[in-house]
Amino acid sequence: MIRRSYNMKTISILVCCAVIIFSFSHRGTERAITTHKSTISSSSAADTLDFKKDIQPILQKNCSPCHFEGGKMYEKLPFDKGETIANHEAGAMKRFSEKKEASLIKQFIDQRKPD
Repeated sequence: MIRRSYNMKTISILVCCAVIIFSFSHRGTERAITTHKSTISSSSAADTLDFKKDIQPILQKNCSPCHFEGGKMYEKLPFDKGETIANHEAGAMKRFSEKKEASLIKQFIDQRKPD
């Protein structure tokens, strides 16, 4: 039997890769099993989104606890304020892989831009 010795950096990389692969391989199954519990309304492009009702639940699901009160990023980027998301579009859009959520966030940002 061959015995291999791994350093902590190698183990960390392997664990990160395993977590990423696991999360992507179970993404469809997870969506099928769990129900979406936030209060996202089905909005068309013509609808005006309400930050507290439509957007904040998405942010709480994906960005807690860091970007909410008490979190390490709250002082710099408080996600309980709509203007934070609107002013940081590029960074905010990187955080959402689920198409419906990303679409709603983009729609919210777009509705806040001047015509």
